[in-house]
Amino acid sequence: MKKYAFRLTLCLFGILFLSAQANGEGIPYIRNFTLKEYQASPQNWAVVQDHRGIMYFGNNHGVLEFDGNHWRQIGIPNRSNVHSLAISRSGSVYVGGQNDFGYLKPDAKGLMAFFSLKHLVEEKHRNFADVWNIYTNDEDVYFCTVTGVYHYRNGKIKVYKAQEEPSGFPFFVQGKLLIPVPGKGIYELQHEKLVLMPGSEKVAAYSIASILPYPGGKALVVTEENGIFIYDEYTGFYASNWPVNNFLIRNKVNTATALSEGYAIGTTLNGLLIIDKEGNPRQHINREKGLQNSTVRSIYEDQKNNLWLALNNGIDYVETNSPFTLYDTRLGLPGTAYTSLIFDNKLYLGTSDGLFYRTLAEQENPLTASALQQVQGTEGQVYKLQKVGGKLLLSHHNGPFEIIDNKAVRLSDHRGAWMFMQLKAHPGYVICGTYHGLLLYKMINGKLEFQRKLKGFSESSRIMEEDSEGNIWVAHGYKGLFKLKLSDQLQQVEKVNFYAKKHGFPADIGINVFKINGRLVFTGLHGVYTYNKSKDRFELYDELNKLFDKNIQVRSLAEDKEGKIWFSAGNEMGFIRKYSNGRSEVVKNVFKRLDGKLVGGFEHIAYYNNQHVLIGIDEGFVHYRPTFLQKNNLNEGFNTLLRRVEAGVQATDSLLYGGAAVPEDPKAEAVTLPYALNSLKFTFGAILYDGIENVQYQYYLEGFDKSWSPWVTALQKEYTNLREGTYIFRVKARNVYNQESAEATYTFTVLPPWYRSWWAFGLYILLGIAALLLLKKVVQKHIRNTEAKLQQEQEKALKLKEAQHMEEVLKAEKEIIRLNNEKLERELNHKTKELTSSALHVMQNMEAVYKVKDQLEQVIEKVSEKDTRLQLKKILRSVDEEIKIENNWEQFELHFNQVHQDFLKRLSHDYPDLTHKDLKMCAYLRLNLSSKEIASLLKLSLRGVETSRYRIRKKMNLDQDASLTECILKY
Repeated sequence: MKKYAFRLTLCLFGILFLSAQANGEGIPYIRNFTLKEYQASPQNWAVVQDHRGIMYFGNNHGVLEFDGNHWRQIGIPNRSNVHSLAISRSGSVYVGGQNDFGYLKPDAKGLMAFFSLKHLVEEKHRNFADVWNIYTNDEDVYFCTVTGVYHYRNGKIKVYKAQEEPSGFPFFVQGKLLIPVPGKGIYELQHEKLVLMPGSEKVAAYSIASILPYPGGKALVVTEENGIFIYDEYTGFYASNWPVNNFLIRNKVNTATALSEGYAIGTTLNGLLIIDKEGNPRQHINREKGLQNSTVRSIYEDQKNNLWLALNNGIDYVETNSPFTLYDTRLGLPGTAYTSLIFDNKLYLGTSDGLFYRTLAEQENPLTASALQQVQGTEGQVYKLQKVGGKLLLSHHNGPFEIIDNKAVRLSDHRGAWMFMQLKAHPGYVICGTYHGLLLYKMINGKLEFQRKLKGFSESSRIMEEDSEGNIWVAHGYKGLFKLKLSDQLQQVEKVNFYAKKHGFPADIGINVFKINGRLVFTGLHGVYTYNKSKDRFELYDELNKLFDKNIQVRSLAEDKEGKIWFSAGNEMGFIRKYSNGRSEVVKNVFKRLDGKLVGGFEHIAYYNNQHVLIGIDEGFVHYRPTFLQKNNLNEGFNTLLRRVEAGVQATDSLLYGGAAVPEDPKAEAVTLPYALNSLKFTFGAILYDGIENVQYQYYLEGFDKSWSPWVTALQKEYTNLREGTYIFRVKARNVYNQESAEATYTFTVLPPWYRSWWAFGLYILLGIAALLLLKKVVQKHIRNTEAKLQQEQEKALKLKEAQHMEEVLKAEKEIIRLNNEKLERELNHKTKELTSSALHVMQNMEAVYKVKDQLEQVIEKVSEKDTRLQLKKILRSVDEEIKIENNWEQFELHFNQVHQDFLKRLSHDYPDLTHKDLKMCAYLRLNLSSKEIASLLKLSLRGVETSRYRIRKKMNLDQDASLTECILKY
């Protein structure tokens, strides 16, 4: 039985290998470009690609240009349809429209534009209809119409008219120009003459869609509705009898083209058919399988060997040169992919919508391929499909099933089955992990029969592995890891050990278990671990751990039969290849386009052989063919081009470069811009058509930026207010495989503003010299003024100093005067006191003298003796004399005026009415004598003094309230 299974497996792998060579597994990646995207007519007629990788499409509105990111429309002067395009070896793109033809060339601003050649045609041949085909060969270009061929060479055009009009479409095959003529045959252009090909009468009645080269110097004649014929110069024309003929006859051929490994044929009714060189169908794609329209008008194989289809409604890009194809709803497979398996010559695919299958056949014909069918009873969520003990077991949301004759047969009345696992420690027994614990089954007479639900453990068991000791390890994504010991009789779970963060894992969640090379390995939120039984802990597994980023989570690991370890880590997937010298290589670059697309937590990567790997994604399954890498190099370079350079002028943009020329040509002069155009916007793009959404860009403006920018997805960069100088804008791209393109550069010079130009600086120099001269004069004048001002200030300071000195002198003099005044005042006071004292003394003496005189006069009257009397009278006269002396006013007045600054003189001058007696009275008042004292001196009574005072007041005109004494003292 094992030997038979092994032979069957080999046979199956051989079948798969053959079918894989046809690239017929699944549907290629197809990108649809709709009318809304390219903004032109829905109908397209022709496709070519230039040397830079830019695509051009013949459309009813002219030529469409596409670089992977940006669409442009290039019109023809007569606004006609463009039915044909061709590219020469030199890279020139030739265009054929209605009643006009020419070529594309960059205009002065680098925008691709159409330049007509019709003016080179003789007047009599200028009236022609559509140019349906264009062929180039070295310096020869043939513009083909149904009325003739226009041959362009060295700036001249020759016209070769058809034998009959209208003829069929001309074709250029192996250096020969062939023109079908209905009813006659095929003519060949020889030495500028049309010569009928011998034997071509066999195909004269057929409409020929294409004539293509065929190995051995032969040619394929593809008719529209009569199949394919083969021509060689020895046997002539004969029917091919290829298996695709009936399909082509039914669906009418529009166009065909030779591929690197076969032919691609576009039909009117049923899309695209790819065949090998023996006429076997290898791939069929139509509207149901992803095309926008089943009418294919033109096919073009680009530089990456992928196909562009010009459709009756839209443009499609088909990645035929890719190791990846798809199984999805277009093949009748709905839902998210969870599991797959090849079993009993059938391919089973399990999704969230059920289990589907199709029969595999040797040399499967894509035109008659068996469709996917759903296994009866499997509607709903499928989790895992496994081959266990020769049985096909299905783990389903509705429970555990066995697939028998394409029907799901329930194994037990339980719901929520995750997976099955054979117990190596107990042959013949199988356990099933469910939502709530483990179920035990036993193989009895070739039938799997339910035994019991194992007691002692009721956790969800989605991921399980058995170790060499028979322990069952169950990983729970949200709780941790369980090690289960089953009882010897398998009645229950005898022992449960729980492991989580405290046992060496980085966290309690995200723990998984896998078996690699017969050894259990464990993963956490980051890191790969092994179990150290002696320590009962988990330790980092360096052999694998060093191959992964320490910060990402390894989500799944699976070892294939060749020893490669397939993994899903973070958002990436790939495999680890081991070499005999012990070195390990991580291969993940080729899978970059699948980053982030695997089903999170349920990653499915199934390796079947070197032709088949199935990978589950949200939209279905991706089929990967590993051997494809042997013929394709992912490191093949690609271009990044500047598509527009615009200079901002306030609210408008000025186009400097349109993206069609080669501005990085070192011989080209740098673009010179006025300072007003110092704000620039650069638009760029990588010339890629697969994975363009994952391309990133890095740019650097040399002369402004300090370093390259971070990687970004933006297709534009703006710089504003650049200073004058020469700049080089550099941009490069990085594709999904982390390969970098060469740099695209654009050199330009920003002129300075007029006020920083050379003539402005010359003017500034002249103005500077004039300013210096003027400044010199101003400085000199300022120096003179400063010196004068300084001199004035010095003089002023000197005068101020002199004034200060004078002030000090005056202060000193004032001080002296004050001291003198004080001294004089003191002397005055002293003299006043002396005068007062003297006056008082005189007054006292006079009183005494008057008293003596009175006494003498009394004595004289009493003395009778004459001599005595005479003697007494003589004494009396002496007393009178003494009184006169003592009472000498002139002496008093003299001293008084000296002491009181001529008081009496001034007073008699100011008040001439004052009498001598009044002046005496004023003098005594000045001496501040009391009325009594004054009365004694003036021999007046007190009343007499008051009367005298009153009389003086009136003479001095004093107010009644004024004090006479105070007036006298202040005078």
